[in-house]
Amino acid sequence: MNILVIDVGTSSIRGVLFGTAGEQRFVHQISYQPDFLDGGWVEQDPSDWSDTLTEIGQRTAAFCREQGIGVDALSLTCQRSSIIPVDEKGNPLRRAIMWQDKRNASIVSELKPREARINALTGARVNTVFSGSKMTWFRRNQPELYQKTYKICTIADYITHQITGQFRTDHTYGSRSLLMNVRTRAWEKELLDLFEVEEEKLCELVQPGGIIGTVTPAFAQKTGLPEGIPLISAGGDQQCAALGHGVTGPGTLEITTGTGAFLLGYCAQVPEQLGSGVICGAHAIPERYVLETSMLTCAALYNWGKRTLFSEEPSELYETINRGVTLSPPGARGCIALPYFQGRGTPDWNASATGAFLGLTLGTTREDMARALLEGIACEAGNNLEELERYTGPMEQIYVGGGLTKFPTFNQIQADVYQRSLLRCADHGEQTALGAWASAAVALGMYRDYEQALDAQRGAEPFEQYLPNPEHRALYQERRTRMNTLYRAIMC
Repeated sequence: MNILVIDVGTSSIRGVLFGTAGEQRFVHQISYQPDFLDGGWVEQDPSDWSDTLTEIGQRTAAFCREQGIGVDALSLTCQRSSIIPVDEKGNPLRRAIMWQDKRNASIVSELKPREARINALTGARVNTVFSGSKMTWFRRNQPELYQKTYKICTIADYITHQITGQFRTDHTYGSRSLLMNVRTRAWEKELLDLFEVEEEKLCELVQPGGIIGTVTPAFAQKTGLPEGIPLISAGGDQQCAALGHGVTGPGTLEITTGTGAFLLGYCAQVPEQLGSGVICGAHAIPERYVLETSMLTCAALYNWGKRTLFSEEPSELYETINRGVTLSPPGARGCIALPYFQGRGTPDWNASATGAFLGLTLGTTREDMARALLEGIACEAGNNLEELERYTGPMEQIYVGGGLTKFPTFNQIQADVYQRSLLRCADHGEQTALGAWASAAVALGMYRDYEQALDAQRGAEPFEQYLPNPEHRALYQERRTRMNTLYRAIMC
């Protein structure tokens, strides 16, 4: 059975055709970028997803015809908190307001007095990333468009409607809205009233890991994919990355360092005494949860470093900055980077935080500054790991993935900062798509459970291991302490 995974990220969309044992048979990837505008606004044209979705379908269908094989199902995983208002036919009424967008900062401030109640109901603090306050901004500032809106979709909902004609969303996206009760997994009237959003403008909530609809005749004709095959809503990209890594039981956690960074640990149920330093949301595994912490800039910050500190030709940029990092010693000769270039995520959701370099001397090199960026990212991830383990206890199995883990030196920095053994999948970072495949494979009865599906795909030697250097323990403990002290002195 062949499953086409549609993996929608912040900087690209990919179609990955998996065979019965999880082997990749075909991959087509298309890049795009959101528009970063003045005032912290970030928008994107919805055609970036509808057009690329069509192209992926066409390319996959053409490959299958050439190979004499079929596509038996689709599985969707997607970035989680962006919004697209659409009419009854699913046509966008404006550009998407992206998850990084901070135009809703004043609304977040306005809602702060109600934060304890919101956190109790949703498992998350009020913040600029989640979609609910973006909807509030849309209603208040574009009321005529709001009245014309039939549904306010996430990107996943928009794509689901493109494929199936259904307006449905799964619990993983609902738990990134501040509008869904995390325990009942239903839209919560108290929250809808607070955020000024009518329930009828939201999509129907369903379990992740199930069939959410089937391919319509129109989408089949447009792409060449078979009419009537099922679409599985595998869940948000970070939940699928966690599933793909193997976060399927207690004591397992994954750290994904992509555009932003996310730490997700398995949780069977919502903790009774849940503080505000972590997010509790629906897992890609039905009826299960993840405890999550997040950083708003990660690979995006390293991209800034390569553009700003290194001016070589684009084809050489990563090679050059990576080589530069290896020339700087652990500790970056005292250079410290505060990695809050787009604000701070957990534990305090400080949207006004900014980045900074400190400890600069006349002996500081651009190589030191590049290494300081990676050390700052790892130290902030260490803060989040410590916060998360307050609820889970020590994590016995930590997996790492995402774009930055293609650089072995960064993986070693992470191991040294956390002083933990880390595992990285040897297939170089396909965990999000793999999780979406496993979700569909179990939903369709190909495997009895997620562990069996993942074992079938991985084979005998699935992981690279990074062991911490105990000689660097004191160095990085001091570095993280100093970074946190500087943050509180400058940003708070």
